[in-house]
Amino acid sequence: MRPSLNLGCHAINGRDHTLLKQLAVSDKRGDTVEVSTFSRLRTMVTNKTDLLRLSDRLNVNPSTVQKILEGSPVSRSVKKKIHAAFTQEEPRPVQPRHSTVERLLEFHRLYEKSKSLRAVGQTMGVSRERVRQLLEKGSEVGLFEYRPLKSPLISKHKILKDYKKFLKLNAVARSNGISTSHLSKLIDLYQITEEDLKRVRREGGRVKCIHRYYSIVQQLGHHPTTTELQRLKSKRYLSSQIRTLWGSFDAFRKELQISPHIGQAVSS
Repeated sequence: MRPSLNLGCHAINGRDHTLLKQLAVSDKRGDTVEVSTFSRLRTMVTNKTDLLRLSDRLNVNPSTVQKILEGSPVSRSVKKKIHAAFTQEEPRPVQPRHSTVERLLEFHRLYEKSKSLRAVGQTMGVSRERVRQLLEKGSEVGLFEYRPLKSPLISKHKILKDYKKFLKLNAVARSNGISTSHLSKLIDLYQITEEDLKRVRREGGRVKCIHRYYSIVQQLGHHPTTTELQRLKSKRYLSSQIRTLWGSFDAFRKELQISPHIGQAVSS
């Protein structure tokens, strides 16, 4: 038997079915609702946890219940849902597979076990940021106390070094186990400008190009000509990147001190 949901001074279960029928929508078409209906609903909610439980029971959004509590008008479809919830011959509320409260408690249980937002997200199939939002929501309504672990203070040097390696800020955040929002705060704290990031991104791009170029040299056994790079479909992107980052192949070869006799075998 499904346990009753404690909603302030009332509990929604079979015992209260008579009361709920008295609160039902008076018009069968759902055009009007007795004033007493919503006024009595207000007595069922004494805190935010009650609000979540009642919204699950009525199969409406918590924001809709909040509108009712504030005396704001609601749509005909909402009135019909309330009518359906309150006038069943045998109260068998249509509920999600897990109620909002149960879902929040499950997220908290997993977090307390692993102490990792990422691990909980992987288990529940949501993002790390979504886990944090749900834990904060559960803490706000008083279901539990969520104490986030203090985010590590990553140094400015480490941020720029990792950005040079990954070339993407979300990859830098993921590598250091912090959120992108926390990384943004650190970037502001260290006064890292867009120009700084652009410069580091250019340096990192050059390093990747050089590594890819010498990988091709190893495959071919000689320094490729410009024509060879253009002819090989898999190498065209590298050819384009070299022109973008160095301006020309000549500048690239000059910086790397590559012999002008392109195409000759590389000595072992």
